Amino acid sequence: MRATLGMMVFAAGCAAGTVAPTIPDDSAPGPSLPDPGPAYSYQFGAKFEPPVGRVVHGVGQWQEYNLKYAALLPAERQPASELIFIDIANLERPWNPALIASALTQIGAAGRIPAIDIGLRGNQPGKAALDTMADKLFAIDDEVAHSSTWDGRLLDLVKVLREYRRPALVRIGGEFNGWWNGYHPYDYPKAFRKIVHLFRAGGVENAAFVWCYEPAAPADFDAVDGAGNPKWYPGADVVDWFSIDLFAAGDISGPTGAHGGGLTSYGRTLKFLDMAVASEKPVVIAESSPAFYDLSVPTGAAAAWAEWFSPYFQLIAARPEIKWFHYINYNWLLASYYAVSGWKNNDLSAAPGIISSYLGEVARPKYLHNGEQALLKDFTKYQ
Repeated sequence: MRATLGMMVFAAGCAAGTVAPTIPDDSAPGPSLPDPGPAYSYQFGAKFEPPVGRVVHGVGQWQEYNLKYAALLPAERQPASELIFIDIANLERPWNPALIASALTQIGAAGRIPAIDIGLRGNQPGKAALDTMADKLFAIDDEVAHSSTWDGRLLDLVKVLREYRRPALVRIGGEFNGWWNGYHPYDYPKAFRKIVHLFRAGGVENAAFVWCYEPAAPADFDAVDGAGNPKWYPGADVVDWFSIDLFAAGDISGPTGAHGGGLTSYGRTLKFLDMAVASEKPVVIAESSPAFYDLSVPTGAAAAWAEWFSPYFQLIAARPEIKWFHYINYNWLLASYYAVSGWKNNDLSAAPGIISSYLGEVARPKYLHNGEQALLKDFTKYQ
């Protein structure tokens, strides 16, 4: 099961049958595409969407491992965005908007777009602890939706983003219906909407708002009650981008379960992507890494390439609504929360046997890297 990275930004400084997508002919690895000038076209016209045929290349949130990742890449292939996590209800650390602002400034100074996750909860309990809790819905999205308890912290973030001025992705309550996050059906979309309205009313124009699913969770993301109230979807007017997090091999290939029984993880992935297309929204893979493969072991790295990386890039190629990805370069064994769930070392610098394959993939002309962000729709309005 997937657990969201619940780190505070100021602590982080430190269908039966198989669907086999094919890779469109996007040519052999080569230099990035030139600025197409007035010939820009955008599939959905979403804020910060790349031109048709381009996919933004981003990276995860651990600074030490981001440095290792960057060292593997040539200067012209550096990531264009970087993840950052803020849990507004973590009461174990002092709330420090100035430090959040500083973290955004550092990401911007590196030429990267911050992809911010606003977690509507505090620290996550482990599976064993959660099993003992009477109330499995431990998040504070219901309080956000129906009270002003957390408005002060949310308005602090409004101020930080407004004063940052540059483009940012803002993911609200990522992995919304995963048991590991404890969000409340029907309250979560209300909280999402409230937060977007707070940002807009506060003059934040430089943010694109992101709604994120993880396929270990149920496929009820499009459900409504008898009165038409959405269980999870906040609505097209407040969602700029759909998003999905991909960690298990079964999330990105294999049987779908579509012709009998329940959907598999891959079936749920495809259903969510189909909803994005029907909603005319682009998709960002907000978090991804081959969690259950140890890249530091040659056999593990080879298996990861065959069973995770190759299908992952095939999925991106086969589904043009996917326009952005973040690879999390990290040794999950260092974090007990993940290690006990079987997550392993996903540091590419520990896997020399597959680095050349990875570098060859991200060298394809379709990937958009650091220094090319001006190609994104409306990007230059916020500089």
